[in-house]
Amino acid sequence: MLKLMIADDERMIRESISTLIDWKSLGIELIGTCSDGIEAYNMILDETPDIVLTDIRMPGLSGLDLVSRISQTDLSTQFIILSGFGEFEYAKQAMKYRVHHYLLKPCNEGQIIESMKDVVKEYYHRRAFQDLKDRQKALTDNLHHSVLANAINEGIFLQESSEREWDSYSGFMDFFNTGYEMCYLHYLEEEYLTVVLEQVYFYMKEHAPGITVYSLYVKNTLILFFESHQVTYETFDAFMKSLSLGELSVELQYIRTTFPNLSGLIETLTSKVRRYGMIYFMNGLQPVPICNYKNLIAKIEQLTTSLMQSKDPQADVFLEELKSTLDNINNLDFLKQAGSRMVIKFTTGNRYYSSLEATEYLMSLNEQTDIENLRSMLLEKIFHILKRPYENPQSCSTFIEKVMQYVETNLNNPNLTLKWIAENYLFMNVDYVSARFMKETKQKFSNYLTTLRIQKAKQLLTKGNAEQIQMVAEQVGCGNNPQYFSQIFKKHTGMTPSAFIKKMNGGE
Repeated sequence: MLKLMIADDERMIRESISTLIDWKSLGIELIGTCSDGIEAYNMILDETPDIVLTDIRMPGLSGLDLVSRISQTDLSTQFIILSGFGEFEYAKQAMKYRVHHYLLKPCNEGQIIESMKDVVKEYYHRRAFQDLKDRQKALTDNLHHSVLANAINEGIFLQESSEREWDSYSGFMDFFNTGYEMCYLHYLEEEYLTVVLEQVYFYMKEHAPGITVYSLYVKNTLILFFESHQVTYETFDAFMKSLSLGELSVELQYIRTTFPNLSGLIETLTSKVRRYGMIYFMNGLQPVPICNYKNLIAKIEQLTTSLMQSKDPQADVFLEELKSTLDNINNLDFLKQAGSRMVIKFTTGNRYYSSLEATEYLMSLNEQTDIENLRSMLLEKIFHILKRPYENPQSCSTFIEKVMQYVETNLNNPNLTLKWIAENYLFMNVDYVSARFMKETKQKFSNYLTTLRIQKAKQLLTKGNAEQIQMVAEQVGCGNNPQYFSQIFKKHTGMTPSAFIKKMNGGE
């Protein structure tokens, strides 16, 4: 139930509105009334109402001043302004604070109810949109956390002289072109780790919303790193040096270093922490161990390599051994890390599996909360990746290869048909070409064409936004018909193009 507050310096109006309407029938609870702007301001801070119905002229603080002050806070209060006939132009100034609801005095019960219904509808729409953005950001953060965990794991277990291969990671995050900051807090005992992290997370949420902070903890040292986002970090550095441990008078040693890119930061980080026996890559406030699974990681690496080199499409022996190894992992977060590591390795450079497909899969992997479902999901995916080359053999007839090449080159042609390609490009009988295409690719031409169009659309949508859907529709052969494109996209992916964009771009 939404909370409502009424502010008006005229007692009769205030009491009439508060008693005239059955607020509960609208899903609203009246939490109080105020006679002036200052009283209203204080009540908003104390009670955080969802809706405020306020007169525009009140002693102490006007309704417009009240709206202005609240707009500077983190509250999402919705306002309805009461104004007299001569004050309407003045009331329009509130539009710059996103106030779109006005009631002209005198107003009746029906007008108030209609305005309230509009505000309630808008409130739930905004909340649903924010919830969606939050979920999408959480998915993106989980994906990035998983990729970084794998990169850190690999760096820890590599010999110091070994060269890193970043290709398997660069499809998921920018490891080369974005600067990062890395901070050390020395002499931080484990029992105070949560206290310090809570302060850091709160500071970043207030001063750098949208910037994700990653953290590792090793033997009395907390290491933080995040994307560079400011010209100077004087204020942040001052905050870090002043971190409080409550009554404990321990002086933490703070150091911050700037890196031109994430790959350089990971190289430095792993070289410094690999000598420790226990390392925790924090998932929020939850410590996730890295080094105590070293033998399992090595085993998974060995089996992954064996499976990739196996000529047998079933690879029963290796798959059974891999299943047994995964069964030995009882930590959900670590299983996600190990699974992500396998998927990244299997799909890197795999002509049958795009980085976009891998990204979609890793995001769904990170949503899992049941460890048994996660194991089954991983084994099924690995089997599918291994089997795909045998379902789609590399060697096709020359003319079938020509068909496929022609389709890729002319994907934006809405009138593309196998009949036209066979008769005008190959100069062959269409029935013969169709039968050979089905035999060699194990799918009908129409299915191949649609799959290719959906894959191309996903690539374009990931880089774009909802306003570009018509352009994407044209580029994948749906002509000037974005509605038709949306229908086939939803049929094959389970979501609209707009929903896909939001999911893949974290709601941006």
